[in-house]
Amino acid sequence: MSPSRPRIALLAAFQPSEADPNFPGPVGHYAVWLSSLFHALREQDAYEFHWIVLSKSVKKPRLIEAEGQWIHVLPRSSRTLGQFTLYAHDRRVVARELKRINPDLVHAWGTEDCYALCGADFRGKKLLSVQGLLTACIARGHMPRFAHRQSLYERKAIKAYEDITAESPWARERVHEIAPKAQVHALEYAVEQRFFDQRRELSAQPSVLYAGSDTPLKNVDTLIGAFRNPSLKHVTLNLAGVSEDERPGLPDNIRCLGRLSRDEIVQQMQKAWGVVHASLVDTGPTAVKEARVMGLPVILSSECGSKQYIEEGKSGFILEPTDTEGFIRSVLAVTRDQATSLAMGAHGHESCRRALCAETMCADLLKLYRRLLEA
Repeated sequence: MSPSRPRIALLAAFQPSEADPNFPGPVGHYAVWLSSLFHALREQDAYEFHWIVLSKSVKKPRLIEAEGQWIHVLPRSSRTLGQFTLYAHDRRVVARELKRINPDLVHAWGTEDCYALCGADFRGKKLLSVQGLLTACIARGHMPRFAHRQSLYERKAIKAYEDITAESPWARERVHEIAPKAQVHALEYAVEQRFFDQRRELSAQPSVLYAGSDTPLKNVDTLIGAFRNPSLKHVTLNLAGVSEDERPGLPDNIRCLGRLSRDEIVQQMQKAWGVVHASLVDTGPTAVKEARVMGLPVILSSECGSKQYIEEGKSGFILEPTDTEGFIRSVLAVTRDQATSLAMGAHGHESCRRALCAETMCADLLKLYRRLLEA
């Protein structure tokens, strides 16, 4: 550890397997943009970075050094127990590690777990990056009890930070609903490199892709309703992340793909004529950014942050979440022929790639760190 460089502690659900392949890999959804940031930070030498990660995979603290950074993996309690104890154990072990590291700035990621609270406990310069926003989700649809309880911590944590980052104007507006006086900085969360490296290879027959979970907030029912319409019987809707067992009796043009790996998602996007997403609320979604990086047109709900990467009628369409007829018309427009799909996907493609690459995210974040540390 170098005493000459400012130290920055990143509190986040980062995957230690990115730094040490012998560590257990992720199961299910994870913050893929943190992986992109980790690898991009190896190119900088202005700051000393320490990732602090809570994990049930370790019984005692473990330190990993990789790519010029340090990953402090700390044992954690169950999240359910943590909720009912104000995350006392997790906050204590993180505070102890922060005291040992003695950072100049603490940067916490996400309010869905305890990282925002752990960062709020720090008596020094701090920054919060919002990922999902539970308060906004609860206001717009059904959420489990765990999320309702966690939203109380979310509001408390957000109000404890003077400086917050958000990945879209939509997300910034939701943060200001909770903390009107907060300084909310624009910071886009990068797409993984694997989505930059592939070319489109459209399927012979028209198809579109949904990639996400099958929860009420994702509003998959609207997409299924649209594709039950006879006018779309020639277009296949591929539902990545949706189980066939949970959705029996669908027409032949709707296929449930179940959970896919990240590489399998890339393969599905290569073949798709477009991406569809009807979410009732979403700070992203990441899948839409991935689609735009690969040069796909997108048909998207107006309640999504990623709509900033879609130019209406040129690179896709933006609709009210439950506008079934609108989704039908938009899918027909995007899948009119392969040339239309390719042309719409190409519109604004390069600007999307520049905005969503890890190098841009890293450069913008380093500038923000410098500003905060000099204040």
